[in-house]
Amino acid sequence: MNNLGITTIELIATLAIASILFGIAIPGAINIHNRSKATAEINWIIGAINYARHSAVIRRTTVTLCPDAKKNHQCNGKWQQGLILFTDYNQNSKLDGKDVLVETIQNTVKDGTLKWRAFRNRQYLQFTKYGYTNFQNGNFTHCPENRDPTYARQIVINTQGRARVVHSRNAKGQPIDRRGKALRC
Repeated sequence: MNNLGITTIELIATLAIASILFGIAIPGAINIHNRSKATAEINWIIGAINYARHSAVIRRTTVTLCPDAKKNHQCNGKWQQGLILFTDYNQNSKLDGKDVLVETIQNTVKDGTLKWRAFRNRQYLQFTKYGYTNFQNGNFTHCPENRDPTYARQIVINTQGRARVVHSRNAKGQPIDRRGKALRC
């Protein structure tokens, strides 16, 4: 007699094996997902910085990169919500006079926070016609939405306008800033 069904023991064994496999796979998949979101956010801001620097050199004038959360073309809001890039002939960080809006840069990731800390404490980033920052060396720190510092990242921008990601970690595996201190969210 051919029996095409499965027994309860076979079903329980199959579910037990599947549970163990999911228990191993899910944390790894979550880790990969969180790292990917952090990397996407960092790549987005580095792309915007490089584009701003390039625009300043090509246009032979100062350009300003700043947050534009309210979509009113004024430097306001949070960096992760969207940016504007404009020529800034009078270097007042306002889109006025003969200034031209170069680009509105949307963030498709929008995961967590992105904070800019700079010399001279300005909440915008300016590049001169030579590609240098306008004496605004500083850093962007990305913290994920869940505030887990394991996935925090920092970008350092020097006076020459070059951006680099700090990849270093301390003995506990936590990301550290350019001074060697653990990033906090």
